[in-house]
Amino acid sequence: MGKLIKAEFRKILTTKLWWGLLIVALLVAGGWAGLLSSAFDGIAEEIQRSDLTQRAGIDLADISFSVVFLARAINIATIFPMLFGGLAIASELGRKTITTSFLTAPNRTMLLGAKAITYVIWGAIYGVAITLAATLGIVIGTGGDHLVGVTTWLSTAAAGLLSCVLWTLLGLGVGALIGSPVGTVIVLLVYGLAIGPLSDLVLTGFAGGNANLAGALPNGAANGLTGSTAADTLAAEIEANAGGLSVLPGDLVERFQDTARLAAGGLGSYGLLASAAIFFGWAMLFFALGVVRTRARDIT
Repeated sequence: MGKLIKAEFRKILTTKLWWGLLIVALLVAGGWAGLLSSAFDGIAEEIQRSDLTQRAGIDLADISFSVVFLARAINIATIFPMLFGGLAIASELGRKTITTSFLTAPNRTMLLGAKAITYVIWGAIYGVAITLAATLGIVIGTGGDHLVGVTTWLSTAAAGLLSCVLWTLLGLGVGALIGSPVGTVIVLLVYGLAIGPLSDLVLTGFAGGNANLAGALPNGAANGLTGSTAADTLAAEIEANAGGLSVLPGDLVERFQDTARLAAGGLGSYGLLASAAIFFGWAMLFFALGVVRTRARDIT
């Protein structure tokens, strides 16, 4: 298995795909984080002057609102590790280069397992890089205001890293299932840019009192990883800094968390652990389907 993983790393590092997608991911993450955080200054002033904020004695300078922009930027940039994983097997099937790998590996299961381990590692690499780029964007965009605390940053970064890893694994399964690099890219882009976000809007718009239907789908569950972390963090900080109100109304806290999830891209999502479990299930489902399809393929 170790030799197979080493061979997979060599394949990746001899191509331009890994760094091409990574550079774009860094630009997107940093750009979105910077734009969102820089646009927040005017909004923060309006919130600070609101009656509720004044009565609650909340000082927005003590609230790390930028965690929402960090989560949002990570969510948007995860499309790139998803594409990277999607092309892992699909590109080899398209170029017929996987034939040699199948013939030299002990069996297809071990080869696919080595690919999964390799791309999980690369998903983590993408996750770390994307989080750092988004953090830099926030520092530049805010000019030092409303920065994320160390504990909050670590929890959001961990959620973002997990999201990138699972998106990479899900993309790997979709690519193996479809078998065509062009078809894989089209399907993943259409879902990531259109179907996923639109389904979140439609489901949360028509679900009435059960708005968590969107959180049961891959896009909603993935966004819920970072979105729920951001929402829970901000709600805790709001309650801790509400010196003018001994206890904030429960419905107000709940509405605030929902709004924070919306801003972070986790519209209608469940909590962190539930979102992680749901998204892990989706990722493993597509990966398993991809493995079954690839093991049955004729490579001649």
